[in-house]
Amino acid sequence: MSWQQTYLNYDQEALALYANIGLIRRARKDIEADKVLLQEEQPDFLLFMVDGQQVKLTAQGIQKATCSCPASGHCKHIIAAILWLQLQPNHQTDNNATLSQNSATERSVPPLKDALSELLTIDAGALLKQAGKANVRLAYQLVFEWQQLPPLTVENQKGQLRIQIPQSDMPIIYMTGTGFAGMISQLPEKQKTAVHLAVIAYLFQQHHQPWTWPIENNLTDKPIDRLSVDEIALIKQVEEHIYTLITHGLSHVSQSQATQLQLLNMSARSQNLASLAAMLRHLCQLVEQQANRHFTVDEQDILLFLARLKAYLEKLSHYQGEQLTTVRGGQKRHYQNDAQLIDLLPLGAYWWQSKTGAIGATFYFWDPIALQYYETTLARPNNSDINFNRQSLWQSASIWQAMPCDLMNKAFTLYEPRLSHDGKLSSRGSHIKLQPTGWNLQQYQQFQQQVGFDNWSLLSHYLQNYDTNISLFNQVLFIHVTKAQKPYLDEIRQCLVWCVKDSQNNDLLLRIFWDGKQKQRIESLYLLHEIELQPLTVLVKCVKNDNNLDLEPFALFYKQPLTDDINILNLDFDNESLYQISNNSDDYCKQPEILFQKQPQQIVYQHDPIVIYIIKPTLNFCETITSSGRLKLNNDDKKQLAQLQNQCDTLGLNTLSQVLTKIGNHPNIEVVHILQAVYLCHLMQNAHYQLPIMIRNDAEEE
Repeated sequence: MSWQQTYLNYDQEALALYANIGLIRRARKDIEADKVLLQEEQPDFLLFMVDGQQVKLTAQGIQKATCSCPASGHCKHIIAAILWLQLQPNHQTDNNATLSQNSATERSVPPLKDALSELLTIDAGALLKQAGKANVRLAYQLVFEWQQLPPLTVENQKGQLRIQIPQSDMPIIYMTGTGFAGMISQLPEKQKTAVHLAVIAYLFQQHHQPWTWPIENNLTDKPIDRLSVDEIALIKQVEEHIYTLITHGLSHVSQSQATQLQLLNMSARSQNLASLAAMLRHLCQLVEQQANRHFTVDEQDILLFLARLKAYLEKLSHYQGEQLTTVRGGQKRHYQNDAQLIDLLPLGAYWWQSKTGAIGATFYFWDPIALQYYETTLARPNNSDINFNRQSLWQSASIWQAMPCDLMNKAFTLYEPRLSHDGKLSSRGSHIKLQPTGWNLQQYQQFQQQVGFDNWSLLSHYLQNYDTNISLFNQVLFIHVTKAQKPYLDEIRQCLVWCVKDSQNNDLLLRIFWDGKQKQRIESLYLLHEIELQPLTVLVKCVKNDNNLDLEPFALFYKQPLTDDINILNLDFDNESLYQISNNSDDYCKQPEILFQKQPQQIVYQHDPIVIYIIKPTLNFCETITSSGRLKLNNDDKKQLAQLQNQCDTLGLNTLSQVLTKIGNHPNIEVVHILQAVYLCHLMQNAHYQLPIMIRNDAEEE
């Protein structure tokens, strides 16, 4: 059997992966119209004339086939030649002089091997050397990921091997007789080599064949104070993809673009660019949701994120030394045993879900000697672990050989603590001794005097003067409450508002937004007020929502009735104790709008003129242009742009005005100018925010 048998193994799905269904249909029409003619047959190639074009098929398979037509890559002529050959399964030309000359050669070719058996005979060393360092790093990362998941789906069919990977809905096909170069997939061209290499390596390891990664021993030893050639190339790829998304139109994003972003994310992770990987992962989710027309995402969300990503790439490209090390992000945290033991008191537990899909819980503890809090986290990168959820974590997970439900109710001694430089405690490698009790009144009073806010004027001053970067949103703020009112519903902002007062009767509005994830917190607050318990201290996280800086409660201190015991209520987890003493147990499963009343009076929301007249109109203008990919201005666009420029000049926003001028001065708008305008709007949004604090005039400080 000759190498021509290889082409008989290309079924319609394999041909569709190589090209597309449309080309296959057009190729069949050429066959029906007798536009395909076999011109020449040689031992190592076949020549066809297809619709006036010359096609050459070789023993290396479809990937090495050539055509004289001007189309780059795939064309209908190559498909037509293969389909014609498949329609001649008994193709023999015994009377042809060419075949008679080569008959001895044909008989000497051995039958094609089983696809899997042939794949496992590939020279791994030569393949790794040929692939290049960047592709090897990405392949290494992919294989590591796949080994943590259920096995890849592998189908060994006649003449071909089909492998299904998590990063693509379409299979990767290995064709017998064509080797590594003949593998077919719909993956982006720049990532094909790495992914195909990962598939080979995975199958080698699954079948216990020798495979040695040349980078396995020094993967984490790569210098991080300067960019390598591979990292610079990756940054350029990401920039190209940003430009492609916008020029094609953000309304027309596709699943294939999300797949490419997922692979770029893997490349970033393999290059020690953790922050870039996280941003690409988030962008991948946005694009995927937009491709599926999910109601929670629109074009402006993607555009804002693309502007932030482009700004980050600029930093990454120009920073060096310690600055670059910092901006890379996610460096492996090193823990040290700085003390033999630490006495700790529980503060609160916070269940979270990131925009990139990661889920987990962060636990906070107070050190009364060092007068600071520590934290430790249990998390998963996605929802693939079905046993990792809020309740299972609380009741069965292990932190220092103890369950969180016990750890967050008692004082304890932590032996051989492993502490990082930024105050994070490792959840492993230590053990504890639980004390019989938790907080007492004296410990709480000392804590209240040493940390937190009991005056909303001081809190307002702190938040106004704090740069709203990521560190603010990672902090825990301790709010000492004089009086708390019953929460009420704000239907406009779709949240539960909880007004707490300081000693001067100022109002602080804590908010819990119900998006399907915060039902537990809302129920816990309801039970707290049902049994008329007054909170002493509330633990909150800062959350940015449009032009509002909100404080979201997740845990609180309260005094046990009839005793001086201080208890902690974790709103995300442990409301069972409150539920047991509540008389209205039937209300537990009610919806928030039934449990709480609507706001007692109409809330007047203040509007920032910069947000109304500059930020929102500019973002809407840029969204309109980039949604369709039509990067040209019509007369209405020019009028709107001139109005925006005039308003920027009036308010002294000269930088934004200059960028808008660049947009208007070019017949074809440059993508970089759109991204600059959007990023400036993003910066102004972060700088302009309203606080949930109402200071009474008679209580204001001079």
